[in-house]
Amino acid sequence: MPRKNFRLHIAFLGLALVAAVPRTAPAQDSLQVAGQEQVHIVQVGETLWELARLYMGDPFLWPEIYRINTMVVEDPHWIFPGEELRLVPADETVVAVAPPEGEVPETEQGLERPVEPVVVAPPPPPPPPPVQQDAPTVFVERQSAAARAIRVGLTSSYRAVRRGDFYSAGFLTEGDDLPWADVRGNVEPGSAGGPFGTAPAMLHGRIGVRAPSGATYHVGDTLLIAVLPRDVPGWGRVVLPTGLARVTYAAGRDIEAEIVSQFSRISSGQVAMPVEPFRSTGSARPQPVQEGLSAQIVALRDLHPLPNQQNVIFIDRGRQDGVIPGDIFEVIRPSNGMGDRTPDRVATIQIVHVRERSSSGMVLQIVRTGVRDGAPVRLIAKMPS
Repeated sequence: MPRKNFRLHIAFLGLALVAAVPRTAPAQDSLQVAGQEQVHIVQVGETLWELARLYMGDPFLWPEIYRINTMVVEDPHWIFPGEELRLVPADETVVAVAPPEGEVPETEQGLERPVEPVVVAPPPPPPPPPVQQDAPTVFVERQSAAARAIRVGLTSSYRAVRRGDFYSAGFLTEGDDLPWADVRGNVEPGSAGGPFGTAPAMLHGRIGVRAPSGATYHVGDTLLIAVLPRDVPGWGRVVLPTGLARVTYAAGRDIEAEIVSQFSRISSGQVAMPVEPFRSTGSARPQPVQEGLSAQIVALRDLHPLPNQQNVIFIDRGRQDGVIPGDIFEVIRPSNGMGDRTPDRVATIQIVHVRERSSSGMVLQIVRTGVRDGAPVRLIAKMPS
């Protein structure tokens, strides 16, 4: 469907919903509250970056708003006046691992975590004053008039790194021979040995997995499903996760597993291995540092001609260098050596997965071109040790 027609279709649906659902705030207000659901009506000049700053207390959490509004927002660069964005905390995927001491334990299923209640704000103030008729994108770090006018007491459970980002980011194998199992295709419950379907697996569907020789899987184990698209010289294979599956039946090397989280297409020919435990950082936030650790981009996970927000890049620093999930780096364009240009900030990335010699960083914001292999990066904010 052409973009214009698609947007008209979405707009029509939005108007239908507006007509069907009673409002508790005037139509011109930018925030409308109905029970436990909060809806923000986009004003001219607003960005996801500053909406996250306003409602969630941290601009780096803008992907949380984007993820729950993908039916309205086609491209996170662009949000348009009149669009209605839901403002509710995103669900979190939880893997069945023992939590660190002092942290709230996981539920018995091991795959869901109770969502903290949302505090409903008092009625919003009068409509914001007019703003300039230019519409900056998420690249622009500027607070709109609407953001300055509204102060709403919504709360969100802050996590420096989300479980979904940790498991979906991928990583470099660093030349390690990992114990990959073979994904054989769709199966009916109770038939781990086949026959196998060739259609892509769906969320909560079952897949058959052939474990590697000598490996032992147990019911309840969680597996990372992935593809290995290419090699990076000196760094091993790129691991691109497609989902998570929980073992429901095991008979020797023949495994049946239920898809419990899906990042992209899952099908036969992919690989699987037990997940690495996710250790939550709790509510700790990265603190600014001066003259932080220097590194370089090794490779982009996906071969995009123009990297974008939420793309993943790999850098050449890891656990042995003290890098941990939640650290913030910025990609820089170095000076030209002639003394007439200082280093420019190109992009901001957050580390979401760490291995011994390398780390996976999610792009949070891009301000200019220059995110490419070999580009220098530097640490600008460090998680507490």
